[in-house]
Amino acid sequence: MKSLRALLAGIALAVTAAVPSSAHGCHVPAPAGSPSECGLATVASVEVSEAAGAGRVEVHGKIAAVLRRDEGIVSLVDVSKPGRPKVLGSYDGGLDGQRAGKSLDGDLAFSSDGQWLFYARQSTQMSADGLHVVDVSDPSAPTLRFYQPEGGTFRVDVYETETATYVITLDAIAGLVVNRFDPATGALTTVFSDPEPASRRVGGPASAGIVIDRKDPKLGIPVLYTSSGTTGLQVYDLSTPDQPVLLGSWAETGLAEIELVRTKKSRTVYAATEYWFDETLEPEVVVLDAKDLGAIKEKKRFSLNVPAAEEFRLQGMAINKGRLYAAHSSLGLVGFDLKGHPVAYLSDLGERNQSSTELSATYAYDVEASKGLLYVTDAASGTLTLARRTR
Repeated sequence: MKSLRALLAGIALAVTAAVPSSAHGCHVPAPAGSPSECGLATVASVEVSEAAGAGRVEVHGKIAAVLRRDEGIVSLVDVSKPGRPKVLGSYDGGLDGQRAGKSLDGDLAFSSDGQWLFYARQSTQMSADGLHVVDVSDPSAPTLRFYQPEGGTFRVDVYETETATYVITLDAIAGLVVNRFDPATGALTTVFSDPEPASRRVGGPASAGIVIDRKDPKLGIPVLYTSSGTTGLQVYDLSTPDQPVLLGSWAETGLAEIELVRTKKSRTVYAATEYWFDETLEPEVVVLDAKDLGAIKEKKRFSLNVPAAEEFRLQGMAINKGRLYAAHSSLGLVGFDLKGHPVAYLSDLGERNQSSTELSATYAYDVEASKGLLYVTDAASGTLTLARRTR
């Protein structure tokens, strides 16, 4: 078996010529090269895990929640002083012994008031895990208030009306699930379960996405966008949350993370290709024209021309100030303009943990944008990096 160094060196040689040098912005470096940056600068980094990689990140005000994906632990990080982030407390999703399966992946979502954190935990024993409702009003002592078993909950988001709060999940067994949330008790009540869960399979670590548009500018209603690795994109009318109504779909390619840009005249969905169910799919961003939800069509694809291999995968994405930022596994954080040109990158995301199961020295996993900063997690080093745009 080749050594890790030899394997990465071989891959680097194979893709150096393929990764484009953009006249519009940056030459994105091949993996295993020297750490570098273009158009982005690191503000600060904090290690959230000494034992395993960092996964999804969610930011609310002065707190960032980071999932330590291999451990099933969520760390709460104080980011009120961006130059000095610090871990305040952690929630261990497997402490009570009820969820015996090894943690794989999952997702995080805050309530609008920041008191509640919803943790979708997926594990190797999928039927033994689900949705954790954690009180984070004191981020130094996050506390489990309610647990709802599902079949390997993979994505989660929150939709709030004037009278009710709904927690929406995508699950490996149950498919699309809508839960009503009681903030007085922390309890969840399932009000909708996918009638065809087997047809909308999600897995990990990149096979689904969820976006809630609280008020579509054209329709004037809440719209739910979901993606899965087996069915592509589905769009629902969420006016009645306990009975989502399908408005349109696109199913030519399995999709994972999704982002949305919409105006009164247009809707554009940016979707990462998945790789859990189809390892042959190249890591690309599929750009979908959803102006007519009944006839969604592909416009173009963003690509760095790297092969369909474990080392070159699109993970989390975020849109901020006219750029699409993608956590691009061993290439690091890559920024595209909305025409698909690479215009920024950040490849130095911390020193690889010796216990990390990832192959590469850098394995960018997720990115979120908040108040002028980008929050990037790395599954190889276990770090959360705060970065800013420099041009």
